Amino acid sequence: MNVSIPIQAGWRLRVLTGSSRGHEYNLANNQYVIGNKSPSSIVVPHSSIADQHVQLDVRSDRVEMRPFRSGLTILVNGQPSSATRLYPGDRLGIGDFEFQLINPAAPQRPPSPVSTGAVSARWAQFLAIFTKWERWKKVGAVTIPVALILYILFYATRNPNLVPVTLFALSLPIPSIVIFYLLDRYDKTGISSQTLAITFLAGGTLGIILTVVTAEFAGIATGGLLLVPIFAGLYEEPAKLLATSWRWRHPVYDRPMDGLILGVVSGSGFSVFESAGYGLQALLTGGRGDMLTLMIQRGMLSPFGHGLWTGILAAAFWQCGRDLPTAIKKRPFQMAFLWAIGLHALWNCGSILGIAISATLSLREFRRLLANQGYRS
Repeated sequence: MNVSIPIQAGWRLRVLTGSSRGHEYNLANNQYVIGNKSPSSIVVPHSSIADQHVQLDVRSDRVEMRPFRSGLTILVNGQPSSATRLYPGDRLGIGDFEFQLINPAAPQRPPSPVSTGAVSARWAQFLAIFTKWERWKKVGAVTIPVALILYILFYATRNPNLVPVTLFALSLPIPSIVIFYLLDRYDKTGISSQTLAITFLAGGTLGIILTVVTAEFAGIATGGLLLVPIFAGLYEEPAKLLATSWRWRHPVYDRPMDGLILGVVSGSGFSVFESAGYGLQALLTGGRGDMLTLMIQRGMLSPFGHGLWTGILAAAFWQCGRDLPTAIKKRPFQMAFLWAIGLHALWNCGSILGIAISATLSLREFRRLLANQGYRS
């Protein structure tokens, strides 16, 4: 039985889906946050909605909407949207729920000057589905085709200007998918995009610079002994950890799980830049086919190497207070450092068996840390 709702002045938010369908929230002139738990002012307890998902700034003549933080998916009338003005009748899609804004007295949305055809409708439908994917799926859906297109262009044209971007694009997909998979499932702090980007770049640039410098000094001091691949972890693992140092004093990213994730980001940045370097060597010595083979091999193996080792070490460092003089005296950090360089040495021993054992042990230790929120005990 349909129940008519009397017309009243002011903004209302009507629930269009779920067991509360038809329920309305009266919105006075104020700021509101829609999320799945307090302190959100409009609470919809469902896992498809973030703790604090959407912010609404309600005024008498308008409603301004924006995501509470970056990376959150919001649909306005079925289309992905970020910060925008909402009009009466607009539908707001959040997670598995849809809401509608109502205000008979407010100005209506102006008509669109361009009508959408069948192709636009299909494209809009695809975007609506795409925006509901988790971020790691979106990243894979973008980075993998881009890498393939760039390689095909380079293969067809032999244009040397395409070499740098092609190598980077081929190195990026698997590490970036792993990073966002971890963020989608385990990031409870809300690590910012800026922090992720800078840590990734620092791992790939500062990490490699420190590695090369310390390796050169170590090689000179030991007559080249420490340049043997099994000793690479002695200078690569500290370098990747130091690439996270710009966040050692951050007041919010203070839990071992934050360190675990930032360690993976730094290690993945190192892996991407290192793989691009090896890809260039393969191109110069064996041609485009060898380059592609090497990049595929390194890409498939990347989730089991640098990111995990640095994540293990960084989680222990965060657990020990994010202070280097203190951490090096504590057993959790010492054991994590031994784990990282030992697994690294096993990987570099030159055998498939060594890589398999290292990958298995790395993944087992990392999953244990995930289950324990980054703590070692």
